[in-house]
Amino acid sequence: MPTTHIHRGVTFSVARQYEDQFEIVIELGDETVHGTVRTRLPELAKRRAEMLINRKLNEKIRPV
Repeated sequence: MPTTHIHRGVTFSVARQYEDQFEIVIELGDETVHGTVRTRLPELAKRRAEMLINRKLNEKIRPV
């Protein structure tokens, strides 16, 4: 069952796929980003999603 969180105004969900793997779905406005994290702890998967959100928001602010 996915859990939904909000970080810096961005909604994301973390769902366990296997014993040691989580799926992350981040909704950035019109863009949806999917990712997987290999960890057993849901707190670490949530933190990884927050790090991905920070990176995506920084890329939107200053495009290369």
